[in-house]
Amino acid sequence: MQTSVIIPSLNAPTLARALAAVMAQTEPPGEVIVVGRDEAGALAAFPAVRFLDTGAPVCAARARNLGLAAATGELLLLLDADCIPRPDWLAAHRARHAAGEQVVGGAVALAGANYWAQSDNVSMFHEFVPELPAGPRFLLPTLNLSLRREVFAAVGGMDESFPGAAAEDADWTIRIRRAGYRLWFDPAAVVAHSPARTAWADVVRHWRNLGHNAVRVRLRYADEFGTPAGARRAAWWRLLSPLIAARVTAGVYAKRPLRRHWPSLPVVYATKLLYCLGAAQSIDDGFATLP
Repeated sequence: MQTSVIIPSLNAPTLARALAAVMAQTEPPGEVIVVGRDEAGALAAFPAVRFLDTGAPVCAARARNLGLAAATGELLLLLDADCIPRPDWLAAHRARHAAGEQVVGGAVALAGANYWAQSDNVSMFHEFVPELPAGPRFLLPTLNLSLRREVFAAVGGMDESFPGAAAEDADWTIRIRRAGYRLWFDPAAVVAHSPARTAWADVVRHWRNLGHNAVRVRLRYADEFGTPAGARRAAWWRLLSPLIAARVTAGVYAKRPLRRHWPSLPVVYATKLLYCLGAAQSIDDGFATLP
């Protein structure tokens, strides 16, 4: 199955590591496309990689859309520049598609560069760890996602009005599922996520931005998320933030594989508080209610 690997990158310091891992796969891809900026010249060591230089920074949704539109493969495989795939990663995606799936999300190994990066991973990707069973999902992150070309042709690309912070992932994969395609999680297709969020200030900024963007998805698909009517008011998020954070954190650690990450619990709770505060600010700004 001809496979195109698409990597959005805005001068990512981990790009060379990600590309080296892609090139070392047990089953090589048909083509690799990097979209964005490479001012450090990391791509010079990978002459076979096709580079789409955007000339200026663009949001992740725009970069992925450009790569998806330019790809020639039957199977389109999205990978973030801060993700290092295991040697059998591509083979696992292909095998799941050969078994009949049309959209496959892989797993995320939670080890980060330090405590802050790992805690951010625990909070962000607790539903997609390799120890969880395979099966259908409500939504999938696009840092490790494959889909057949006909899915992209039918559904279209990501909503580029999202500035980033993962909300565009949720919106796009929910749209894919609503179009009739099953979203399948395969724990065998593993990447190690190495985010640049290695300080507390980085985590704070990330989770405020995530709440600011993602609340728009929760309001857009309120019936599917079970979003209460009160969530359209900023005061609701601010007043209930401690309870919301406690409930979500409890759900994270209810998963057996996550219990060994108990040192990250205070940070996970704090990130959920920050999410709520970001959501409240989004409502104040009028962004949350955009169509």
